[in-house]
Amino acid sequence: MPRPADPATRDRILDAAGKLFYTRGIRAVGMAEIVASAGCGKNVLYRHFPSKDELVLAYLHRAAEQLDGSMDAAVAGLDEIPRAALVAVVREVADRVTARGYRGCPFRNYLREMRDPTDVPGRFAMTEIRGLRKRVDRLVAEVDVDDPELLADRVWLLVEGLYASAPYGDRKEAATTAVGLVQELLAAA
Repeated sequence: MPRPADPATRDRILDAAGKLFYTRGIRAVGMAEIVASAGCGKNVLYRHFPSKDELVLAYLHRAAEQLDGSMDAAVAGLDEIPRAALVAVVREVADRVTARGYRGCPFRNYLREMRDPTDVPGRFAMTEIRGLRKRVDRLVAEVDVDDPELLADRVWLLVEGLYASAPYGDRKEAATTAVGLVQELLAAA
């Protein structure tokens, strides 16, 4: 009778894989390296994650939980103040891209590296990116402006710009500029 999968071991494997995937890339990391880093046997790894795709998907799910949690915390208490919530969303992305050790958005990194938005992890990554866009759209819909679609597009461009520019130049300056720009957009709307 096979032993049941231990949740603590699963978390340890996912922690090890997540660090390796995030710092080195998914293609560059083999299952043997994850086994060594997690301190488990190959059979244990495959009991929890039957394929690398399933491990990658679990890594992306964990990243989504962290992102959703930080976004929810950023807008907590701002339900009645959609303008402040929009600024909070951009500020949260700005804080994320300026954090020590930041190496890119896991979803965008996956799509850039693997170049297949149609595989299961790719579809999940696209869903998460679209989910953040929908959050922006919902918040903009609550702001009384003449052209909510235009404002949503502009705010989204700031978010995407933060993610795209993070590997280059002065991230802190870009973050400060993006937060200032969203405030200016809202003041002018």
